Amino acid sequence: MNHTTLLIFKLVAETQSVTQAAKQLGRAQSNITTRIQQLEEELDAELFVRGNKKMLLSPAGQNFLSYARRIL
Repeated sequence: MNHTTLLIFKLVAETQSVTQAAKQLGRAQSNITTRIQQLEEELDAELFVRGNKKMLLSPAGQNFLSYARRIL
């Protein structure tokens, strides 16, 4: 995990959207999705509950968001 990964996670959490995060970062949606999946694998935790076009934080994701904000 690095600074960029934490920033990506934070933006997806705040916008509840991979599409919006990708636009803000000037990256492809697939890159954002891959980074989130890699982070979840690294932490061995589901950080988001994927819904109808929304990425809602899971309880583990809510805990991790506070950590990510402190680091950033």
